[in-house]
Amino acid sequence: MSIKPLILGGIIIFLFSGCLINSSSSNDPPGRNHGFEAERQQAYSHYCIAVHNEYHGDIDGALKEYREVLRLDPSSFEARMKIGAILLGQGKYKESIELLTKARELNPESYRAAFLLATSYYKDGMEDKALEGYREAIRLDPDERSPYLIMASIYVEREDYAAAVLIYLEAVGQAPDQANIWFKLGLLYIKQENLTSAISMFKKVLELAPESLEAHLALASAYDLHDDDKLAIKEYELIREISPENSAVYRRLGVLYFTTGRFEDSIKALMRVLEFEPESPSIYFMLGTAYLNEGDYPKAIDAFRKVIEQGTDNDLIRFNLGAAYERNGDMEEAVRQLEQAIEINPRNAEAYNYLGYMYADQGIKLDEALELIKRALEFEPDNGAYLDSLGWVYYRMGMADEAVMELEKAVSIIPDDPTGHDHLGDAYALQGDLFRAIEEWKKALILGPIDPEKIRQKIEEAEMGNRE
Repeated sequence: MSIKPLILGGIIIFLFSGCLINSSSSNDPPGRNHGFEAERQQAYSHYCIAVHNEYHGDIDGALKEYREVLRLDPSSFEARMKIGAILLGQGKYKESIELLTKARELNPESYRAAFLLATSYYKDGMEDKALEGYREAIRLDPDERSPYLIMASIYVEREDYAAAVLIYLEAVGQAPDQANIWFKLGLLYIKQENLTSAISMFKKVLELAPESLEAHLALASAYDLHDDDKLAIKEYELIREISPENSAVYRRLGVLYFTTGRFEDSIKALMRVLEFEPESPSIYFMLGTAYLNEGDYPKAIDAFRKVIEQGTDNDLIRFNLGAAYERNGDMEEAVRQLEQAIEINPRNAEAYNYLGYMYADQGIKLDEALELIKRALEFEPDNGAYLDSLGWVYYRMGMADEAVMELEKAVSIIPDDPTGHDHLGDAYALQGDLFRAIEEWKKALILGPIDPEKIRQKIEEAEMGNRE
C-alpha cells in the first residue's frame, strides 16, 4: 500500500481542523493578512499545530503551541482566547483573567471574550466582577442564555432570590420557549414562598413540555404546599398515570387521601407503596391509622403490629394500637398497650387521658381514672377534650357541680364537639336542671354525629319530667 494517500489524508485532516479559515473572518488565526514576515508565518504554523493538538485531545501540547503563537504574534486575539479558555479549564483563573482582559481590549465587541472573562472572575471568587462581565456579555449578545443562567445562580447562592427572579424574567423575555428557565423560576418562587407564582410557572413549563414528569411533580408539590389538596391530588393522579412505578407518588397520595377523609383510597395507595417497599414501618403506621379511621379495627391492629415487628416501637404506635384494641372491644389488651405507651413516654398526655376516659366511660376504676386525667391536664391544662374527660369522671362519680364546672369549660374551648354538649346535658340533668340539659342535648343533635336515638330519648324523658 502506498504511503502517499495516508500522508495526503493527514494533511487534509490537519488543514480542516481549523487552519483553513476564511481570510474575511474578524478572528483570523495569527499570521494571516500580515504580509509574509517570517515570524508571522511561523505563528500561523504553530497555530495550526495547536489546533490539531487540541482537536486530538493533547491539551498540554496545544497550550504550548498557542503560547508560541502569542510569543511570535503578541497582537493575536485568537491565541489569547485559546490560551485563556484552556487555563480556565485547568483552574488557572488569574492567568486566564490576565489573557482574556487583553483579548477584550483587542476586540471589545467579542461576546466570547466577555463571557470567558466573566466566567474566569466567577471561578476565581470575584462574583461582583463576574456579574458585571456577564451583563456586558448580555449586551453583546442578548440571545445567549448562559450569562443569564450563571448570573441567576450567583444570586441564588447569595440567597438573593428576588434578584435571581429578575434575571430569569429577563431571560424568558428573550427566550420565552425555554421551559427550563420557566422551571427554574418556579423553584425560585417556592423559595420565596410565592406559591401562586410558582404554580403559574410550572403550568407554563407544561404548556411547553406537556410530558415533563419533573414539571408535573413540581406543580403537584406546589399545590401541596399551597394546601390545595384537591388540585394536588389531581396532579399526583396524573403523575401516577405517567409514572405508574413511582412509589413516592403513591405515598403522597396515601397521605393526601387520608387528610381529605378518603380513607379507602388512602389504604389502596399505601398498599401499592408496600408492593415497592415491603419493609416500611412508616407506611404500615399510616396504613394502620387509615384502617382505624375507616373502622376496620382488626386490620388496624395487624398494621400496627407489623410496625413493631419491623423494629419500630414508640409511645405513638402503642397509643394507636391501644385505641384500635379498645374500639375492637378488647379492653384488656387496650389497657396493656396504653400503659405501655405511658411507660415508654411518661409525658404522653393523650395516653393518660384515653385510658382515664376509657375507665370512666365504663364506670370502672373511677379513682384511677380521675388521677390519670388530672395527670394529662398537668401537661395540657387548656385541652378541651381532657377537661371533658375530667367532667365525665366527676359525672360518673355523682359529683354534679364539679362535672358541670369542668364540662362548661370544655364546651367553651371546643364548642363544635357534640360529645361535650351531650355530657354537659347529662351533668345538668344530674343537677336537676332539665331545661338546660335539653338545650345541650339539642345542640349535640345538631352538631352530630353521635347516637341520635339515645339523645332524643333523653330529651323526651326530660320534657316529660318538666311537664310533671
